[in-house]
Amino acid sequence: MLVMDNTSSGAFGAYVACTDGELLGAVAERNRAAFREFYNRYSGRLLAYVRAMGGGGAKIPVEDIVQEIFVAVWLKAGQYRSALGAPEAWLFTITRHKVVDIWRSQSPVVDIGEMDMEVFMEPEQPTDSVLALTLATALGKLSPDQRKPLEMAYFGGFTYEETAERLGVPLGTLKSRIRASLGILREHLGGRA
Repeated sequence: MLVMDNTSSGAFGAYVACTDGELLGAVAERNRAAFREFYNRYSGRLLAYVRAMGGGGAKIPVEDIVQEIFVAVWLKAGQYRSALGAPEAWLFTITRHKVVDIWRSQSPVVDIGEMDMEVFMEPEQPTDSVLALTLATALGKLSPDQRKPLEMAYFGGFTYEETAERLGVPLGTLKSRIRASLGILREHLGGRA
């Protein structure tokens, strides 16, 4: 249910009480005030997420990547389906795909072969050693069949289709494994994943 705010802040304060799903519905109808509220809710988190991903190795400023992501949100808001997941998950999926696309467009694809998760858990200058240790521990709870798709799709930059092909499993099986893996990680991280 949309709740309108009649304060002096004007149209930009009108959607503060709306859910993310309601905001996306209004954005799909090209409502700029709803878009601004959605942007205000997520721009900081997206900026941090893209930075954490290393901007996909892009030579484009992280802020420009986030701007491209929000342009995609404006254009694709009508494609969001609540039955397929939360608005936040939809947004971060768009973000991951955008960063991977930019990364791929700027460098040749290299077959990384077998990956070692320790490479990703030991950054040169760890920003949060507790988080890295917690994530490494959580990833250690996964079976190889659950961990490998995450390594390839989230750290290796492969699409789900490429990951399924490389692992020799049907796409639906791969998605099920990733969903189960993320659920295990979420439980281990106390719902913060």
